[in-house]
Amino acid sequence: MTNLEPLLDYNSQDPLVTKLGNVLYRPFIYNGNPTDTDFNNYSVVLINFRYIDECSDQIALNTLIHAALASNKPLILLNVKDGKILSKILGIGFIGECIIVRPYSTYNVFNVLGLVGNVMQDCGQAGVTQNDDGSRCFNLEDSNCCECSPYQFQSSFSNLCISDQVKMIEEILYSDFEIPEELCPQSTGSTPADLPEDQFKLNYLAIEGKWNLSDQQVTNNSVVMEISLIASYNPKYKYLRIRSVGAGFNPANGGDIQYNSTYDRGYFQSHVKIHMQPNTDKLRTLSTEPKNVNNQAQYTTNSEFSVGVDVSKNPTFSSSYTISESMTTIVSDFDIYNNGAGVTADWDFDLAMTENSIWDIFDEEFMKKAKVKALPALATKNLQTVTEAVWYAENTLNEVIGVQLYWKVDHFHCYVTGDWASYTEHYTHKWNTVGYQSTPVNIDFGSVKV
Repeated sequence: MTNLEPLLDYNSQDPLVTKLGNVLYRPFIYNGNPTDTDFNNYSVVLINFRYIDECSDQIALNTLIHAALASNKPLILLNVKDGKILSKILGIGFIGECIIVRPYSTYNVFNVLGLVGNVMQDCGQAGVTQNDDGSRCFNLEDSNCCECSPYQFQSSFSNLCISDQVKMIEEILYSDFEIPEELCPQSTGSTPADLPEDQFKLNYLAIEGKWNLSDQQVTNNSVVMEISLIASYNPKYKYLRIRSVGAGFNPANGGDIQYNSTYDRGYFQSHVKIHMQPNTDKLRTLSTEPKNVNNQAQYTTNSEFSVGVDVSKNPTFSSSYTISESMTTIVSDFDIYNNGAGVTADWDFDLAMTENSIWDIFDEEFMKKAKVKALPALATKNLQTVTEAVWYAENTLNEVIGVQLYWKVDHFHCYVTGDWASYTEHYTHKWNTVGYQSTPVNIDFGSVKV
């Protein structure tokens, strides 16, 4: 860093840094100077990147961050501008307004606050007239697409006041991360943590989004991405495995959807996309799971690959391990389509009753006003999207590779107005994409070695 002196003053002028310094118990606030601080005297390390040259200050940052994590102290990283530099320090990195890193014995957990996509909306309606003989005439109106009003983002980190931002940070800092049950070993294979420490890097990244679908309904969505990077001595590969699970997609934040009657239902979720895509031609796809899943109550994902260890350097380990961990989840009333091609891993989770057309949600009975069909539980409650992709490359690959990781969710409100002779079927469609699309997650393949 070329000019360290003003940094402490800049930090004192940043209202979020000031508030965190006053509220958190014994925080260490980095002021840009080299340090050999005993972090056992502090509870958390805060680094504000707004005034830091991440490239020229990389050595000091690397020393500071590794010392903090070795002391089991969480990090609060504000205004990170260069995800590649961060990945060279932590193994993975991304741009973020506020990144919280919590260290555990064999992995780190990342929460990134301020991830906001564009909530989009379109509306449509079909006017129906019905004659005395029951014959119908349909008049379908075109949809108009528009961005939703700003209140849709009122729950995002960026739009919160400083006190609420601090409260959100505190809630994460002082909560315990539990590996989702689905990610815990269910088979007899080995896990990455069974390997020598230099051969694996294991991180968990939460990609979360919470916003208002209406003035009375809040959707809360949370996907945990498990990112494993593994180096193998024989075969001579490096593997990247990414698995998605987590709390899932909940259109009413654990409560009831705003409307749920015979002629009016919503907002419910009809479609979820999970997307993983390395931005490189140096990786090859080993497997993507699940494959297409239709008319099933549950499904299981499982991949398997061999990892070798150089026992001359690691005599207490076996020479070969089979990494195999299966996951099983419920998917009733949703069909899954695996759209992966090349290095792209992509899945659509579609509500079966509407995957052909949203108009199929309406039940049109003879000589009666149309109704909105009853909704299955996973359309209104918690839907988990369990997926897995494995890529591999030569074990000499040491570059930083960017990977797109994001999800998209679609919500609908469907209702009917009028009477049996002349009624109108309406829908309002809102969707949002959250995660790393234009700015990828950066993964440092040089962080593992044999």
